[in-house]
Amino acid sequence: MTCDAPDRSGPNDRAAARRRRPAVLASAVGAALLLAGCAPSTQEFYDRLSDRYAAAGLMRAEAAPSDAPFDNAALVRNFERIAFYSEFSRDDGRLEVRRSPVPLIKWQGQVTWNLEGDGVTESDRAAYRALATRLASLTGLDFVETERSPAVLILIASAGLRRDFVGMLRERGVANRMQLIEEWADNDLYPCVGQIGWFEEDGVRQSRAMIVIKQETTGILRESCIHEELAQALGLLNDDDRVRPSIFNDDQEFALLTEHDEYLLRILYDPRLKAGMTREEGMPIVREIVEEIGPG
Repeated sequence: MTCDAPDRSGPNDRAAARRRRPAVLASAVGAALLLAGCAPSTQEFYDRLSDRYAAAGLMRAEAAPSDAPFDNAALVRNFERIAFYSEFSRDDGRLEVRRSPVPLIKWQGQVTWNLEGDGVTESDRAAYRALATRLASLTGLDFVETERSPAVLILIASAGLRRDFVGMLRERGVANRMQLIEEWADNDLYPCVGQIGWFEEDGVRQSRAMIVIKQETTGILRESCIHEELAQALGLLNDDDRVRPSIFNDDQEFALLTEHDEYLLRILYDPRLKAGMTREEGMPIVREIVEEIGPG
C-alpha cells in the first residue's frame, strides 16, 4: 500500500515498505517439517517458529538489556542507518530489496488509526492502545482511534480475508503498488508487513500507512509485529543488522521496543528535525540532540 486512498496519490507520491522476515529460522523449520513428511499449517508453522526462537534465545523482551550497552556515538550512527535509509527502493514502479537513502519522514499533529479484520481480539486492541499511548509520549503526536478513514489502517486477517483483500486490490488496479501485501498474503515467511506512503494534497503533505498481520500469529511473535510495524510507520524505515539493541534489525534478537528504540523516536520527533531533510542536512542536528538527551 502507498496510501489509504491510492487514487489521490500524485506523481510525487513515494512509498516505503517494511516487513518482518524470520527467514533463516523459518526456512529451517519449514525444511524440518517437510522432511518429517507433513505440510504444516500456517498456525503450526508460527507455533514451531516461536519455539525455535525461544530455544535460540531470540525475541527478547528486555527494554534495557545489560549485554547490549550503547553510547551517544552508537546512537548517532544507528539513527542515521535507520532514519535516513530504506531497505526498499522503487525500480520501474516495482519495489526492490535494495538499501537506498531517503529524506526524513515524520508525521505531524494527529495520527488517526484503526484496528480491523476477522482476526482482531480484545487483547490486540488493548496492546495497540497501550502502544499508541507510549508512542504519543515519545513523539508528541496525538494518536486517535477512529473508524472514519484512519491514516493508519491495521488489519489482522484470516487466510480467507487475506485472499479477499488481495483480490480487491487487484480489482482496483493498485496491487502493483502493494507488492508486500500480496507477498504477505501468500507467503508464511511474512507474518506481518507494513507500507507507508505520502502525497501532497492542497499543498499539505498527507501520510497514510497500512499494517497487516496474520491471524495465525500468537504470543510474542504477534506482539513483536504490533511494536515494530507501528513504530516503523512513524518514520524509522530501515532495518540494519549492526543496530543493537533494537527491533529495527532482522536478526529477531529483540521483539519489543527497547530503550535504544525509544531514543530513536525521541530524536526523530525533536522539532529541530524537519520532514524532508536529507542526511547531510539532518545529521549535524541529530548530533546536537543526542548530546542533550543521549545516555552519555
